[in-house]
Parts: sequence; structure tokens; C-alpha cells
Amino acid sequence: MQRLAATYSAMMDGLQRMCPAGVPPHIALLTPGPYNETYFEHAYLARYLGVTLVEGSDLTVRDQRLYLKTLQGLRPVHGLIKRLDDQFLDPLELRPDSTLGVPGLLQAIRAGNVLVANMPGSAFLESPALLGFLPGLARRLIGEKLKLPALPTWWCGERAALEAVLPQLGDCAIKPTYPGSDGQTSFDAVLGSQLGRRELDEWAGRIVREGDAHTVQSYLPLSQMPTWASDLGPGHIAPRAVLLRVFAVSDGAQSWRVLPGGLARLAGANAQIASMQHGGSSADVWVQTHGEVDRTTLLQPHATPASLARQRAPVTSRAAENMFWLGRYTERAENAVRLARLTLNLLGGEDQSSRPLLEWLHRMAVRNALVPAEVPSAPKSRRVFERALMAELGDVDNGCSVGYSLRCIREAAAAVRERLSQDNWNQIVRAEADFLRRAAEQAGEGSFATSAALRALESASTALAAMTGAQTDRMTRDDAWRLLSIGRHIERLGFLSNALGAGFDNGAVHEVSGFEAMVALFDSTITFHARYQQRRDVATLVDLLVLNAENPRSLAWVTQTLRGRIARLAGSAPGKLTALSYELPDPATWTLEHLCAAGPDASYPELVHLLANCETAAYHVSDAIGTRYFTLTSESLRSVGA
Repeated sequence: MQRLAATYSAMMDGLQRMCPAGVPPHIALLTPGPYNETYFEHAYLARYLGVTLVEGSDLTVRDQRLYLKTLQGLRPVHGLIKRLDDQFLDPLELRPDSTLGVPGLLQAIRAGNVLVANMPGSAFLESPALLGFLPGLARRLIGEKLKLPALPTWWCGERAALEAVLPQLGDCAIKPTYPGSDGQTSFDAVLGSQLGRRELDEWAGRIVREGDAHTVQSYLPLSQMPTWASDLGPGHIAPRAVLLRVFAVSDGAQSWRVLPGGLARLAGANAQIASMQHGGSSADVWVQTHGEVDRTTLLQPHATPASLARQRAPVTSRAAENMFWLGRYTERAENAVRLARLTLNLLGGEDQSSRPLLEWLHRMAVRNALVPAEVPSAPKSRRVFERALMAELGDVDNGCSVGYSLRCIREAAAAVRERLSQDNWNQIVRAEADFLRRAAEQAGEGSFATSAALRALESASTALAAMTGAQTDRMTRDDAWRLLSIGRHIERLGFLSNALGAGFDNGAVHEVSGFEAMVALFDSTITFHARYQQRRDVATLVDLLVLNAENPRSLAWVTQTLRGRIARLAGSAPGKLTALSYELPDPATWTLEHLCAAGPDASYPELVHLLANCETAAYHVSDAIGTRYFTLTSESLRSVGA
């Protein structure tokens, strides 16, 4: 079998030579994103060619030059392999509703600052209308006949072609001259043999009215090939329609070569058109050679330290932002599940007489979007509050409860799918599907039963623990992972400091039931009872939940870890903190005596002030990280790397 690597190597060499600047030039592959049906091919090709896989939101144009947004700043992009339809490329000049392109990209192309393959406008060559002109073009341009004959094709913009093809419309395929165009009439191709007489007459009328928008082609049934049909059960082989696609690639200015192989597009079951949008799939096409096999390879079996350094792909701002929010939504879902379980257990428990506890539960439920703000509070109507909480659990449209957070986890994970193991991705998908299925089943019965809600929450808790384990133990500790961890700890710091502050604000922690509930929300019940036995005073609560540097749920541990992660993210030497880290309170300055000093009204002003400061600082740091690393509007990150 003839290998393909030499063609790809020549293509990359040609692109590098033709790029306007850069030694070596930085080339990226532009994809519509993971929701595109051929995204796997884009990711595979980018990895094989050794180029950066980017989406439109990864790029920005400044001073008519194209840049990749990375955690280290703006990195110039000199060449772009385009896997995006032309009309979506630049919302400033083409489709204004496109979120897939890059504002200002066409201006950068016109200025000659970036090479794009294929160049915008070249999609016209995909028009089926050109097939009717290929024989004449071959004779005129190269003085030869076509080696492979083209199917008889008529562009109906020509009067003679229109009159010739209308009588045989039932034996042909009707195709749009400008497929996928916004500015011209476009439609799905149809086979005349599948149309009735009335439908054929309607199509004939359209063709007469808009001849230039229609191209008619003789119908040639697609070849068939045997495929493994798993949908028919084990051991079944079924025929599928197959279409061969071959490629010519540029290996330099005015120089081309044909790929010694191709790609087979397989149609879906019982389909006559091979299309990935309609359930199709793909297969490799290998070509046998009777001569010497080209041994060129893009693999580097003997990598040098310098080449290994070059292979470390930059972490794009988009990937970093999705990792950051993956961490935040995972922690947010865990917090919501723990709070919902705690609330339902307390509402159904024996001790329902503590008004401060019920008020605290209502306040936390509203703050964390477990119930709408207008729902009567638990002290006023415990049953209405409980039903509202259970009704919101699976709402992914109007609420921000558990189901919503699980969906956000899946969407953030999908955007960084290449960074997740298959097991981790399967856990995320199953957790969302399982929880929403349970919620839908209960909604069909009218409402969640408390026992069913608790079982669903327990299952979600187990799934989230598995996700957290995968994030902690199975991911590379690069800057993207640090942002995931930072996101988790920002969410944890804001949630726990707010919960503890609310408990002191309304006095819930001064009652036994409220005290126990607070320790449970911090997931520290076993540790508390093992260390402090039967003590229930403020000092023990503060010691474990605020000051204990060995408790991963204490504010001191979370804050110190967060400061360290931010310092490492900024590239600081171990032990040195950046200015952003100093925005967080320093746990080294906290003391039990100071925080437990009671005020004249039996309050704890220093503790309450610290808790409010922790919550405010957490979300301030979140905003600062977004400005510095994701939008790159911070002055220090506007610098351009070589």
C-alpha cells in the first residue's frame, strides 16, 4: 500500500514556504467545533500534521494580523487550514450571526498577513455547474481530454441547456448551483426518479423561473460496498452506497500533487446520497503500488529536546476557560447536591422546630438557585418549599439547580473533549442522562417523591465523586488543569464562606441542629466527632471549618491551595505569590482567639468580616482571571509572543 505521509509532508512544506512571515510559521487548523459532524476528522488531522486545532473564538485580529489567544498572551498565526464554510468566516463582512468565525479575518487576509487554505471564494469550485464545463475547460487550459469523463451536466442558466434537460428531468438529479450559499438560492438535492408527475412539474417551473440557481445532472447510482451493520444485530453484513473522494493538494506556489489514496463516504442505511449530515460515515481508501513504497513519515521516533519543546501545544484561552468552568460547575453541582440532600433530610426529620435552621436552609436554597426566590420560605410553608425544591432539581431551562449544573458540566467537557479520557467523558454523559431521566419520570407522575429525589441525588453524588476523582488523579498538571482546580476552589470558597456567614448571621449555628447541619454541609461530620467528641461551641466550629489546614473543606486549606495554584499558573517560582494571589486573604494571619472574639451583641464581628471578605475575594479573583487569561484585555497579557 502506498503511504500518504509524503503528500501531507509536501503540503505542510508548501504552506510554510508560502506563509507571509514567521520562522517557523505558526499554522493552525480552523474547525467549526465539536458539534460538527466531521470534528473527529479535524482533530485527527490537526494532531497528525502537528498544527494547532482552533475554533473561531480562539482567534482574534488586531492591527490586521491574526493571533491565537493563549494563557501566555497573543501568539501570531501565519497560516490557517480552513475547515469552515466561507460564509461563516467573518461576521463583520459575511454572515453577521456567525459565532464560528473571526471578526476582521478577511481584512487580515486582504492585508497579506495570513495565508488561508482553502482561500475564501474557492468554494465556488464545488459547484456542480462546473462539471458541465470540465471537458471544454480541459481542452482550453491544458490542451487535453479528461482522463475520467464527467457525468453529463447541464447548468440551467444557459437557455440551450435548460431546453435540453427539461424533458429528461425524471431521469436526472436536481442540484443547487450554489450549495450552502446565503446570497443565492440553495436547497437539498433531489432525484427525479423519486418524484411524482406533479412534483416534477413543480420543479420544472422553479427551474424555468430561476435557471441559474439549478443544475441538473445525469443520475448514476452509487457503487455498493459491504459494511458491518451492527444495527441489524451481531454477524450482519449489509451493502451501503459509497462515494470516492480524491484530493489534490498544493505543495508550493503553482505546484500540485494528487494524494495516493482517498476517502470513502458511506451513505446511511437505504440512502442513495452519501452525506455525513444524513447519517453517513467514512472509510480510508488505500492504493496498491507495484513500485517502491514511499517511506516518508511524519512521526519522529528520535525526538530531540528542542523538538519535544516545540510539540508542547499552547493552551488556548478558550480551552482554558472551558476547563475553568468545568471545575466550577463540577464543584457547584456537588455543593447543590449536598445542600439539597441535607435540606430534604432535615425537612423530613424529627427536629423541624428550629426556625433559624429553616430560615438558613431557605436562604441557602435561594442563593444557590435550588428554589425560586418567590417560593414561600420553609418556616412559612415547609411542604410548599419542599415541593418547589424537588420540582427544580431537573429543570435545565429556567433553573440553575442540579440538572442545570450537570448539563453545564457536559457542555464544558464537550468543548475540551480531547483532554478527557473516554471513561471520564462517559461518566459525565451518564450522570446527566441518569439524573434527568429520573427527574422526567417523576415529572410524568406529577412530582418528585422525597424518597425518589433522595435516591436521584445520591446517585448524582456518586457520579460527581467519580468525576472529581478523574479530574484529580487522571489529568496532566498543566496550566489548563490548574485553571480547572482554581475554578473548583473559587466555587468552594465562595459557597462555604457564604454558608458559614449566613449561619452566624441568623444564629442557626448556635443551636444544636443548625450546628450539625453546618458541619454536614462542610462534609466534615466524621472528622468533627472524632476530634471534638460532644463539644458544640464556636471555637470548635471555627477551628475545623475555618482554620484547619489539613481539612480540604476548611476555608484556610481552600484559600491556601487557591493562592498556590494561581502562583503556579502565573509561572512564579515555588513559594512566591503573584499580585493576583495577594487579593485573597492570607490564612497565616488568622488566629482562633481573634476570630472567636465575641462582640457586645454576642456576635463575632471579626469572623463575619473574614467570611464576607473570603466570598468577595473569591469572585473578584474569578473576574480577574477571566480578564487576564480568557479575554486578554489585561495590559500585561496584550503582549505579542514570537
